[in-house]
Amino acid sequence: MKPSAWIIAGIIVAAGSLWALREFQHKLRVAAPMLPVTFAHKAHQAVNCIACHHDYVDNSGQGLCFDCHKSDPEIQALIETQFHELCWGCHVEKQAAGEDHGPTRQCSACHEADQDP
Repeated sequence: MKPSAWIIAGIIVAAGSLWALREFQHKLRVAAPMLPVTFAHKAHQAVNCIACHHDYVDNSGQGLCFDCHKSDPEIQALIETQFHELCWGCHVEKQAAGEDHGPTRQCSACHEADQDP
């Protein structure tokens, strides 16, 4: 077998392994229970509700965010990414701007039972 054929075979094996790993990770995310998340609405009164509640604008649903984001198969696999980009991303942006920002590094600061809505 030519060296280029070995390289191509190696790339195919690596790509297949990567695909299998991603499928495994997806199944873990779907099957894994969600970590509790605290969100103090009182502490976020300066933020426009529409920044998080897109359903106010597009009438896509009512109730808790998780009602759709966890039950809709099309977006279920994206829930962790979506919330981290929205919530944690906002805190990081505010920190970079020198504003009050809330937690940016400790997962346990947000991932705890919601005591104060």
